[in-house]
Amino acid sequence: MKSDLEELIEAYEWEKAELEKQISSYIEDEDYIYAHYHGKALRKINRTLDILKSIQNPFYRSISDEQRKAKNMKRMMVSEEYKKYFDRLGTDFFADQLREGENKINEWQRAVVSQKYDSQEIDNALFDLVKGVVSGFKLYFKSKPDTFAKFILKGSTIEITLLFDADPEYYSDYRSIFWDVKGISALGFILENEQWVYHYHFDQFKDALEIKTLLARLIYDVFNYDRRFDSARIIYD
Repeated sequence: MKSDLEELIEAYEWEKAELEKQISSYIEDEDYIYAHYHGKALRKINRTLDILKSIQNPFYRSISDEQRKAKNMKRMMVSEEYKKYFDRLGTDFFADQLREGENKINEWQRAVVSQKYDSQEIDNALFDLVKGVVSGFKLYFKSKPDTFAKFILKGSTIEITLLFDADPEYYSDYRSIFWDVKGISALGFILENEQWVYHYHFDQFKDALEIKTLLARLIYDVFNYDRRFDSARIIYD
């Protein structure tokens, strides 16, 4: 029996294939405006598939990057434009590079993947916050700089503020970190005192599903979380 994630990926793969057919048809008919609009939809679907597949397999992006490098290298090896580099370094060098990449891909594909799509950590943190066990917590989800969502309780409202730990080596300006104004505001965040804030109102806090859905869209859709480079963790106040 297929998991919900597998069925979702299949649905997006089908939609992707249909869009690609339509785009090819529009181009053949020289209907470039519709091809352009469908191309935008295709880019969005490819981005969503990239997120879903990276959730399904933590090595997905590493494998994709290595396959892309191999494809580009093979194309270069038959191109006259890059012939001088092959003459200088020797074909063995590039053959070794390809072989090394293939070994990495095989290793990642053989790796045992733990199918863990959810955890109770967010649930526990939110319930502890509502019960008054903790005064607040930070959910870190992006590195360089360390970016996080800060949770505090105000009456029957959970206030979520987007913040980051200033790092002069990278960025120090708030707007440069949270530059995707359209993406963040579309999730319901509003600017208060030059900071993005989300107010989650509740009478009785029953489960964390709505907030976890919000966080998933924020972390994966807006900030393009990549577990190869980013660190996810909860820090209690």
